[in-house]
Amino acid sequence: MKLIKTASGKIILSILALSCLAVIGVRLRRNFSPIISVQAFVNGEIIFVRASIPGELELKSEKIKLSNQLEKGTQIGTIKSTVENPRVSVLKIENQQLKTRLQDAQQELSGVKQQIQNRTKLMNLFKQQTVTQKMLQLKYARQQIKQLEEEIAGEQVRKKVALADAQRLASLAKEGAETVSRAENKIAEAQQAKAVVKEAQSRIELAKLNSEATKAGLQLEGTRTLSYPETRVHELDVELTDLKEQERILSKEIQSIQSQLSITSKELLSQQNVLVIAPTTGVIWSIDSQPQEIVEANKSIIQLLNCQNLWIEAFINETDASKLVVGQEAQIKLNNSSNIQWKGRVETIRAGTGRFEVGQYVVEPPPEIARRQLPVRVATVRIKVDWQKTPRFDDFCLAGRSVNVRFLGPKSSFF
Repeated sequence: MKLIKTASGKIILSILALSCLAVIGVRLRRNFSPIISVQAFVNGEIIFVRASIPGELELKSEKIKLSNQLEKGTQIGTIKSTVENPRVSVLKIENQQLKTRLQDAQQELSGVKQQIQNRTKLMNLFKQQTVTQKMLQLKYARQQIKQLEEEIAGEQVRKKVALADAQRLASLAKEGAETVSRAENKIAEAQQAKAVVKEAQSRIELAKLNSEATKAGLQLEGTRTLSYPETRVHELDVELTDLKEQERILSKEIQSIQSQLSITSKELLSQQNVLVIAPTTGVIWSIDSQPQEIVEANKSIIQLLNCQNLWIEAFINETDASKLVVGQEAQIKLNNSSNIQWKGRVETIRAGTGRFEVGQYVVEPPPEIARRQLPVRVATVRIKVDWQKTPRFDDFCLAGRSVNVRFLGPKSSFF
């Protein structure tokens, strides 16, 4: 009996030991075997090019083909507005009003410029007359001085004769040959001639002063009065100052109207005919509208795949998700190709179910996983890839292609 008990105990201990070893083996295999994706796909950023206004679409058919590369700023086509747009009616009215205002302001400015031109010509004429008048006044003053100098010369002669006669008669009167009264008369005439000469000299000095004053545009006698040409020059100067201020204001107003007109004209054109431009460089992924199609505002025309923003979406067993960390390395291999592979790093880890579609930032697993055809619950892992060089455009930059992902690096603990 003791032998039987001993043998049974050994068998039980052996079974327990084997069970523990099996559990340990399973755990070791789970922890140290590499994590491999259930399914994985190349994903990328999809940019929708939409109609900004409703209307008839015209596409450049030679450029709009699937997998064609479009550079940023490339004209894809145009949209011609074919529907009644209230904004267009408002812009047309504003445009016409601005054109009318611009025409009126330009006509007014033209009139002001003509007035400035006329006033300037008239002012130049009166300035010339003023110069001529001053020259004549100077000439007249010189002539007066010359006349006075001639008068002085005559008076000087008469003065000398009168003095000589007075001296002669005075001598004769002393000798009794001439009367004293006659001698005194001659002396009086000589003194009078001397006074006339002195007065003439004073008049010459005054005439010279008047001549200098005329040169300087001044007047010595009486209140300063302007001649008609001088008066008109001053009046025209004031008028020209006012007219030039009007010209400045009108020019500024015209610039403002032209600026407003330019803005409304551009907006009107953009509301009637709109260029469809590629917003970024990319590959045509989908053509959603056809030439001559009447499109609604915001309707998608084409979809562009941005080949500069590609990544991998991998689906893994949820039980393996806890073993991954952000930044962990991954090795990616293109299905059915042993030569094409890349390195990458984990960016995000997310649980979820549903359907996968290129262009979605938060993707969902493919239908076979969603319908539980695969006997696992999955988590999605987004992987940033070192592509080394941009994939080929004519192959849609590999977007949507299946890949295999093998995660490298740290594992979870044994327990």
